Parts: sequence; structure tokens; C-alpha cells
Amino acid sequence: MDSSIEYVIAWVVYLGFGVLFGAQLFALTAARSFFTKAMIRGHFIVLAFTPAEIAEFPGHYAPAVLTLVMDVMLQGAATTLQGGVILLVSYLAMVVGVGVFGIARPRNKRATTDAPDPADS
Repeated sequence: MDSSIEYVIAWVVYLGFGVLFGAQLFALTAARSFFTKAMIRGHFIVLAFTPAEIAEFPGHYAPAVLTLVMDVMLQGAATTLQGGVILLVSYLAMVVGVGVFGIARPRNKRATTDAPDPADS
């Protein structure tokens, strides 16, 4: 089997299971407050789906959190930690996005949460 086919199959399987786990996480966090829900979902999306190039295999990518862990384990803290920089930028963008959306979102309680309204009981 060609290694490029294996690479594509690995990413399809990884993304497929990531989407399935994400759907479960989104369902579990539906009744939480906006900030809690957005931060939990944001952490998952950043950690699971941020890619980084593998230093030993140019043109091949892996999840940034895995490349960061492998760089630290195999090469020590003296590495460039490319995966860490990518994760830092992604986290910064996520936190800024959650903050801006939290400020600019509609204030109608019914429109911003999936939790049942206590007045409907």
C-alpha cells in the first residue's frame, strides 16, 4: 500500500472520530453557560484539530499537540517547539474570538442558551 494513501486514511479516521467525539462533547455542554460552553468547546477544537508540520517529514502534518509532546519527549526543551507556537497562536485566537463573541452576542437569554427556561415548567 502506498504511504500517501495510508497518510490520507489516517487523517480521515482521525478527523472522523474527532467529529464524533466533538458531537458528543457539544451535546454534553449544551446546558452550560455561554462562557463555560464556549471555552470547553474551544479547547477541544484547538487541541484536536490544529495541525503542525512534522519536522522529520516535510509536507506531512499531525495534530499540533502530538508534535509538541513528541518534540519535548524525544528532543528535550532545546527544540524550536513549532507545535507549541502554533497552539499558542490558536489558543490566543480562540480566547479573543470567545471574548469578542461574548461581548457582541445578542443578550436575549432564550436565543443564547440551549437550557430549558425555568418559567416554562
